[in-house]
Order: sequence, then structure tokens, then C-alpha cells
Amino acid sequence: MITRADVDALSRLGSDQWPIVSLILRVDKERIDDDYTIRLKNLLREAADTLDDRFNPQQRKAVLEDLERIREFFRDEGDRFGRGVAVFAASQAGIWQVHELPRDVESQIAIGFEAHVAPLIKILEQLEPFVTCLIARDSARLFYGRLGKFEELQQIVDEEVPGQHDQGGWSQARYERHIDEHARAHFKRVADELFHIFEEQPYRWLILGGPDEVVAAFLEQLHPYVRERHAGTVRVLMEANINEVHEESCEIIRRWILDEKLRAIEMLRNEVLSGDRGVAGLEPTLMALQQGQILTLLVDDSYQAPGAVCLNCRSVQREGGTGQQCVFCGGPLQALDNVVPEIVTGAFRQGANLLFLTQPETQEPMRDLGRIGALLRFSLTSQSEG
Repeated sequence: MITRADVDALSRLGSDQWPIVSLILRVDKERIDDDYTIRLKNLLREAADTLDDRFNPQQRKAVLEDLERIREFFRDEGDRFGRGVAVFAASQAGIWQVHELPRDVESQIAIGFEAHVAPLIKILEQLEPFVTCLIARDSARLFYGRLGKFEELQQIVDEEVPGQHDQGGWSQARYERHIDEHARAHFKRVADELFHIFEEQPYRWLILGGPDEVVAAFLEQLHPYVRERHAGTVRVLMEANINEVHEESCEIIRRWILDEKLRAIEMLRNEVLSGDRGVAGLEPTLMALQQGQILTLLVDDSYQAPGAVCLNCRSVQREGGTGQQCVFCGGPLQALDNVVPEIVTGAFRQGANLLFLTQPETQEPMRDLGRIGALLRFSLTSQSEG
């Protein structure tokens, strides 16, 4: 499965001479009425039919050869993919990469001198790993996964925590203290294991499950790095099946992501009104991108805007036709029907956090902010004073 590191490397993949074919293909074999081979055939034909004057005869010939190579690849090996696939091909430049993707991808193809990675950046939140821990005073179950994949790592049972039949002649208070000591030792053991997992396979979120008083006591034992990842608590029994645990955990994460986006929109609104660390609308966002200012990019997932990109310095501009000069470096411009993918990729390269607003609850409050905006790394006030 593709990783954030893979997407980061792909965002910097380019060739000065040879065009790169970027194919994103949804492969959903569970639907017998949705044949991915037909979708692939249509995409390859569309790409071949739309080769334009950006490419010279040698480049067009190379692209057609890469399209044929992709067709043959899926003919021979397509059946081994069960979700989605991304292929990047420029054989003359020695580029051939294949990555498996989550199922929720939109099929598309693009040809240019850089890899088209904006669709992959959008699915990164599906790739963020999380751990779910069902915790009791004498046992625990640990799970590791993502929104699309989930597995149980281990079960931990502490047989030394005494039960009611072990009380013997002890006083009730002394016996309860004895149980509490064993429970704390058990919590510490599980907490240490969660920290060990974090060191080996870092995760973004921790989901807990168990009685409220047990979860509260367990949280106190967690390492701060692990505790700060606590996103919520699921209401499932210790004996719940893995599918139920996964479904409930994903619901917690979806709510967490939605809340994060709503908080970011409100923060953006406040920063724009104060004229400090926020910009809204296409042109201010483009200027912030050019200055390397974007800390967090917020964009309505359905938003599109025409513009141009410089083929030399890769700056994105609101206006300019193919063949015109870049206002920053004087290089040639290429007109685009939609510059939003270029903005997304540029912000990603700069290490910005990207929030795609896909739900009505997040899209509606962004309308009066121009449907695109950014929280900034530095204050606009301090910049103007400097």
C-alpha cells in the first residue's frame, strides 16, 4: 500500500525532456457490473487522442509506447490488485512505478513533465494509521490499522489480577487495594506495549474502549506521546468481533477529522478578519503559496479555477495563456483549466497540512471565504512592518 513517503517522493518526480503518464485507476472487483478493464481502455484511448502541441513527435511517440506498456501490464498483472492502482510511466526517462491504493479513488489519467499526485494527496488521510485498545482491569486487545485495513495485533491477559474468590481472610479495604495495585501494573504493561508499537510503527490516533473509570485510570499510565493521540472511546465489549471494532473506531476518526476541519475553518475566519495569519480566496492563496507561507491549506473538494503554471519555476498564477511569460522568472506559461491540483501539490511539497472539505458541513462555511484559503506560517502584520 502506498505511503506518505511514497507520495512525497512522487510529488518531486519530474523529467525535463520526457512526459510522464500518471494513471490513477479504481479496481473494484466486488462489483460485477463495474469492469475496471473497460474503464482502463477508455482512459488510455482518451490520453492517446488528446496529445497536443506541448509535445514534439518524439515525445508523443514515447507517450504512446508508455500507454501500450500500461495496457500490457494490466493485461498480465491486473488481477493481483484488489482496490486501486497508481502507475507512473516515462520509459525514456527510466520511470516506471506502480503503487497499490485504497479503494476510494477516482479513476483519471494525466500527461505532463511532472507526476500528477494531487489525487494521491487527497487520500492520505485514509492512509493515516491508528491503534485501538480495548482495556479492562485484567485484559486488553490491541488492533492496528487504517480506515481501509485493520488487524488484531495481540491479546494481553493478566492472570495475576485476583478475582473475588481470592479474597480469603483479607479485609475488604486491603483486598481492594491489592486488586488496584495489580490493575495498575496491568495498565502499565499495556501502556508500555502501546508506546513500543508507536516507536516501531508510528500512529496518528489512539482509540480506547472500556468502562469509563477503567479508561480514565488507563490514560494516566500512557506515555505523553501516546496520550496526546487519544481521539475518543468506542462502546464495544471486550469480546466484540474485529469488524465491529474497526467500524466503531473509524466512526471516531471520521468525527475527529470533521471536528478538525471545522476548527480550522473557524480559525481561518478569525485570522482573515484580524488581517493576521490567514488569507482567503484564490489570488491571496496563490501569493501565500509563492512566498512559502502556507501552514494549512483549506480547499473545497469541488472547487475549480482556471489559471496557468510556469514550466520553468512551477509557480501557479491566476492569469496567463500558453506561451506567455511567467511574472516571476520570465519562463513559459502553460494554461490550465483547473489550477487547484497545482496549488495542492505545491503546498504539499512545502510541508503544509492539507484539509480537503468534502462534506456540506465543511463546504458551506467556506463559501464566503472563496472556497479556498490558508492559515499562514508568519503574521501578515509582522511582514508588512518588516
